[in-house]
Amino acid sequence: MPAHPSPRPARTALLVALALSACDTHAPAPVKTAAPTKSPTVGTKPDAALDDEPIGPRTIKVELQPVATRRGPIGLHRLGDGEVVLTGGVLLARAASDNNLAQETSWLHGLQAAEPEASWQVRAIGGRDDDLWLTVARTGADPAHRVYRRRENSWAPHEPDPSAPGAYYMDYATWPDGDAIALLAGGDGAPSLVVLDDDGARPARPRLEVASLREAPRPSRVAGLPSGELFASVAASPADAGGLPGMLSGMMRWGPSDTTGIFAPLPGLESRAPKQVATLVESGGQVLVGDGVEIGEEMVPYVARFDGTSWHLLDPPPVRGSVVSLVETPEPAIFAVVDESGPADSLWRIHAGGDWDTWERVELAPVQLASSWFWDQTAGTWASDPAPASAMTPSPRAIGRDDAGSLWVNANLLLADGTASPYHAVLRSGPAATAPLALYDDGQIHAAQQDLLPRRSPRAGDETCSQVYVQLYTVAEDSPEVGAPELRTALAGGLGSLLLGEVRSQGERQVGLLLAADDYEAHKAAIAGVAGKLRYRSRASCGHPPLLRGWRAEG
Repeated sequence: MPAHPSPRPARTALLVALALSACDTHAPAPVKTAAPTKSPTVGTKPDAALDDEPIGPRTIKVELQPVATRRGPIGLHRLGDGEVVLTGGVLLARAASDNNLAQETSWLHGLQAAEPEASWQVRAIGGRDDDLWLTVARTGADPAHRVYRRRENSWAPHEPDPSAPGAYYMDYATWPDGDAIALLAGGDGAPSLVVLDDDGARPARPRLEVASLREAPRPSRVAGLPSGELFASVAASPADAGGLPGMLSGMMRWGPSDTTGIFAPLPGLESRAPKQVATLVESGGQVLVGDGVEIGEEMVPYVARFDGTSWHLLDPPPVRGSVVSLVETPEPAIFAVVDESGPADSLWRIHAGGDWDTWERVELAPVQLASSWFWDQTAGTWASDPAPASAMTPSPRAIGRDDAGSLWVNANLLLADGTASPYHAVLRSGPAATAPLALYDDGQIHAAQQDLLPRRSPRAGDETCSQVYVQLYTVAEDSPEVGAPELRTALAGGLGSLLLGEVRSQGERQVGLLLAADDYEAHKAAIAGVAGKLRYRSRASCGHPPLLRGWRAEG
């Protein structure tokens, strides 16, 4: 019988300085619910051309292995030192020294409770190792933002602008001296740039002012370069618009010592430019932008690159939709994720520096999921999903690259009929993980936050203690089953309806019972009898820790 706690994994220092770079650092896109569309044929050569019929795009394979899965969206964020971290809800996960991914509930200290029904997600993160900044967002009918600052191993709420309730930092980039620069928006104040340093927030030297514009531009994304240059994607009204309505989309650029920026409209694709840039990334000391433009009644992908002097438009991938994520590799090759109509999106690659600049469709291998437990918000109880009979097709949502050269792709997994499932996966090139990490869903994150609070014993009639966890023992090593055989046998009688679970509680893997308060009162004596017979030191407390695996004698 296991009786000793597993050693807690050693962790590296706090996260290093973060920067908006080759990943989509906004909150992950929700599961797409449009009608299913026929997925393109992949992994085969294009059909031979008939007469003058054009040949379809070439399909290629890029070897990527699943490193994380989740019931719910996953976000990708690149750190200042080139490391990529994942976010599931408001919880961060990162690669350990053995190339496996790990998530630690200690990173939830100080964050307000993330109610499962609210679907809080990390929108942006920035700063340096001893001074991190975090923006989380809630969408839907009641949208909201919260900003936090991490000091001394805990998050603390931060008010970006006390005079403008509702203000928040919508994007972060690295400033040359190691501090973060943030894009302040919302509330009653005008958009502005602020520097985040040891003393908090202060106005930044670069200002959102351009002499050629008749009003202050409206920024959406920001990216800093190692040279000290700063870029922001903006919508703006030119001074010589002649009274015409509408806004121009473009980029503002500041030199290392500039106070006011230079505005440059983005080049047009068939005389059209995107209304608002969806993705802005640093690439080899320069920047890439992506979005889509409406031509006729169709959305056409848009990709442009700044070479240090001017903007150059790339021919769009041969598909309809908008570019939502970009990354460039040293070959040089550019990868673009295109958000198409319907559940299935696509990943494309172009050798930008080669003799032939043709977009190729990238095929992603199917992902096989294991059975999983999740918190059923509607039923208010833990439920299980059996392992799907067949592997699921990834529909890419974002792409990134770390300094080790690995590509990272997060994707929604599609069911066999082509419709979207609630599951997402992160794929990575390079060293394979021992097994994909099952990131917590929103219900498990909420349970982990409650588990961080001081434990208190359940008392009859306490309406604030609706759930009870009875700890039985600490898991010393992996086991193919939940609970020792003698424990499972003892629960097969009158206690067979209770949920026996392997959980993550207070930084330890434990085995215990998760039940409603009424069930605990009804079976308290029987549970104590089983624990005494098997010589367990049982302990009851209010709340449910995150459930990793579960078992019931009655199925």
